[in-house]
Amino acid sequence: MSSFNRQPIPLDRIPSLTTLYEQGKLDASIAASARAPPNKKINDAVLLIQADMTKLQVDAIVNAANKSLLGGGGIDGAIHRAAGEELYYECLDLNGCETGQAKITKGHRLPAKHIIHTVGPIYWDQKEAGRDPAKLLKDCYVNSLDVARRNGCKSIAFCCVSTGIYGYPNSKAAELACETIRTYLEKQADEEGEAKSKELFGEDSASDESSGGVKLKEEGLQGEKGEEKGEEKPEGEKGEVTEPAVVQSEQAEIPEKAEETEETTTTSKEDAEKETPPAQEPEFNCMVEKVIFCLFMEKDVSAYQKYLPAWFPPSEDVEGGLDKSKPTEGSSENARLAEEETPKKDDNGVGEAMERLRQKTAEN
Repeated sequence: MSSFNRQPIPLDRIPSLTTLYEQGKLDASIAASARAPPNKKINDAVLLIQADMTKLQVDAIVNAANKSLLGGGGIDGAIHRAAGEELYYECLDLNGCETGQAKITKGHRLPAKHIIHTVGPIYWDQKEAGRDPAKLLKDCYVNSLDVARRNGCKSIAFCCVSTGIYGYPNSKAAELACETIRTYLEKQADEEGEAKSKELFGEDSASDESSGGVKLKEEGLQGEKGEEKGEEKPEGEKGEVTEPAVVQSEQAEIPEKAEETEETTTTSKEDAEKETPPAQEPEFNCMVEKVIFCLFMEKDVSAYQKYLPAWFPPSEDVEGGLDKSKPTEGSSENARLAEEETPKKDDNGVGEAMERLRQKTAEN
């Protein structure tokens, strides 16, 4: 039975990092080693779930595809089976995909509206070829997010790209994913802020300040003052203006240039064709509002438990931001009430997995 016939998991049932911190289901005890400042808005935008990705009811899920895009093993095969043969035929028209790039299709029989297919690096192949697999894996995440924004996808779910048979170490892949998503969301927020500034103050005003417009205006005023004082322009040794000499030399060279043009017409056309810039990508038409890390294996949960608090540390005003092994006064009661108000199945197993791993860590 395909996942299309199963109960889908809606976006509002996937807990954010803020919620997981508040409920004590994400261990914040390593927040001291944070590699980025706390940001509650970003923590609200990043979600975590341990579940079958083919059941997620979101705008787009990211498929860890192979270069053919025609299906394979692991999550790739699961997505193709669940989406149906229509996905195969749509992918056939895409003519494959290069490593690090991303292409989009419809979701077909999936609850997700779209599938973004990205091809991760084969870890040891890249190493042996002297290439950096980390750069290519980062490209997978960035290009997938860009494709989502160009196609109106505000919620996007990532699986663990390049792990499994592609050999990328789970821990390294998790850290890179966390760092890349954090950096992308910060950059997106900056772009949004700049856009709002232009709406409020106008594009000319913003560009003047950013490109040194004030300095240019001052230089212009100085130039006007210089002309008013009657400053002389540079002349030749005998007081003659040098401009006519330049014109004469240009006129003398005209026949020579004409002959050269006739001889190189064909070459120039070929060069022009080679230098033609590629078609520009469509502009972004939305912001990514929710990024979901959808994990399946326990080892992936363990890796993300280690790096999520480092790149997405809890903000100080979030209940549960402190180490749950040392609860503050009243925090345990609040966490208990929060759990009572939240259905037990809402975290789809991620809470239980996190708790088991936290207990193992404490025992060791």
